[in-house]
Amino acid sequence: MNFTPSQPFYLKPPQVEHDRRLVRRYRWQSLLRAWSGMALLLMPILAVFAYAGYVSHLRFQWHWGLTPVLLSVLMTPLSIGLGTVHRRLTELRDAGQALTPEMFSARPSRTLVSPLDPLSTFDLCTEVLSGLTVGKALGCHGPAVFSHYAFEGRIVLGPWRPLWLGRSIEVRIDGDSVNRVKIQIRRRLGIEFFWAQTGEALTAVETITSHLHEQLEQRDRILRSLKREQELERSALHAKLSALQAQVEPHFLFNTLGNLRYLIRTDADAAQQMLDHLVGYLQNALPDMRSVSSTLGRELDLARNYLSIMQIRMGQRLRFQIHADEALLPLPFPPAMLISLVENAIKHGLERASRPGEIVISASSSDAMLRVQVQDDGIGLSGESGQGFGLANIHERLHLLYGERGALAVTASPQGGVEAVLSVPLAMTRE
Repeated sequence: MNFTPSQPFYLKPPQVEHDRRLVRRYRWQSLLRAWSGMALLLMPILAVFAYAGYVSHLRFQWHWGLTPVLLSVLMTPLSIGLGTVHRRLTELRDAGQALTPEMFSARPSRTLVSPLDPLSTFDLCTEVLSGLTVGKALGCHGPAVFSHYAFEGRIVLGPWRPLWLGRSIEVRIDGDSVNRVKIQIRRRLGIEFFWAQTGEALTAVETITSHLHEQLEQRDRILRSLKREQELERSALHAKLSALQAQVEPHFLFNTLGNLRYLIRTDADAAQQMLDHLVGYLQNALPDMRSVSSTLGRELDLARNYLSIMQIRMGQRLRFQIHADEALLPLPFPPAMLISLVENAIKHGLERASRPGEIVISASSSDAMLRVQVQDDGIGLSGESGQGFGLANIHERLHLLYGERGALAVTASPQGGVEAVLSVPLAMTRE
């Protein structure tokens, strides 16, 4: 005769001893549940007999022959309850599990923390709990009977209707958009309250908790993956912007230092002025090379120092004006774009002219757009305008920062020369 054990000896669970106080509590609780259920069942019957005796003016007289019937009625819950408790304790002992209060509780509960907002959490719970998988896991033949209350953030499911009658589970979503969203899962009271608990309530609650936890983790992994992708895209964008901003034209710095060395020997006051403006220019230009964000005020200061240096170098051939409302100066503004337009105006407009010229910089806001205009009265547009470290660089950086919402328009000015207008979304600059 061959004997095949159910599992190898080395996998058998260790023997455990249940807490005696919990065992006594489990037994008494089971008996009280059964007796309470029987009392509720017998109360309508006794009420009918009492009413019938009152109507017929008959007095009820106890018959000793009813004593065994009464004792059997009272002992039936005792035998059924104690038998159920004994089987349950044996199953737990064979499985190597110690008895806990939750195992014979009629209202066990669990709590989950959701990484989503309340509405998304409610939609996720609705989708998961109304599916066939959860219904099968709960022992139903198909999807569980399901009811949800969106305004209360509450979901109730069970094996049959009405849901309040028995074995239903309530899922409640608590929280707001600021605090962490919690999912409360608990068993509701029903007719099964009046018989001995065998851990079915706890198993059902843990089953639903497991399914929701799995879906929440999956959604959290997706959100973290999307966040990492966005961070990588943002890092790549910043790197590309920094590389574009690092394309600094070195000739301006070399020519300025050459002029400064000449002025030190010939005109000390002019040399001091040029040195002050050069320091101011570098103080504003160097942070721009390491950042993708600046302010309109800093960019105007950078342009002012640059034009002041060029004014010393060019003498009477250059005049400039800067007009901007004080309220616009703190607004964020993309760095190193305005100075590129100013450099283009001097290099391609005024330096080639045989007469004095003027550059006017003005800033304004309207229609949710911040506009900065650079206007010169030089020789006007030519085939070489905007090449190199000029307009192509600005167009590319505008596209990277704002997409189609940023714009650069370069047109011929009616008074002669060139007019360049740089427009960025005002709402985007305030983020």
